[in-house]
Amino acid sequence: MPSPVAHVGLALALRWGLSRPGSPWADRVALACAVASITPDFDMLLVMALPGGIAWHHGPTHSLLGAALAGVVVSAFARLSRREAWLPVAAAVMHVPLDYLTGEPGGPAHFGVPVFWPLYGERMVSPWPWFIPFGIDRQGFLAHMFTPEAGWAYGRELVTVLVGLAIARYGRGSSTNS
Repeated sequence: MPSPVAHVGLALALRWGLSRPGSPWADRVALACAVASITPDFDMLLVMALPGGIAWHHGPTHSLLGAALAGVVVSAFARLSRREAWLPVAAAVMHVPLDYLTGEPGGPAHFGVPVFWPLYGERMVSPWPWFIPFGIDRQGFLAHMFTPEAGWAYGRELVTVLVGLAIARYGRGSSTNS
């Protein structure tokens, strides 16, 4: 799974590219997008609390429906305007394809994401992964997040965020010219 660098970075790029310029809600929307982008990983609390450990990770919160519901909850708590309440929902939903694109086949953990849960609960993993997985031990701790080997993973995540920012900037530039 990507680290919070990719999840939060792309959520903030989404907010920057699609939120109304000069909105009085801009800071609140940015914070809501950042929080919503990592809410699917709150299932890690179940990993630490319930028997079965790591088996709880990448469950229903990592489906399109589960992530969207998490985004709706964040939007409600942030009390956003109707015009911008959908941005945290989109930020949470983006979590699912990012985790899908993690190179977990043959890795230390094979999670995948149940994209279409509850209609189809099987976990899917991209055959063409982009992100490099961080090792997760049985207790749910990101064991390799702060090692020198993690540099390659963070490098790919930063490239992804920079591409997202470039797309957001282009989108914002073309929308202000029309």
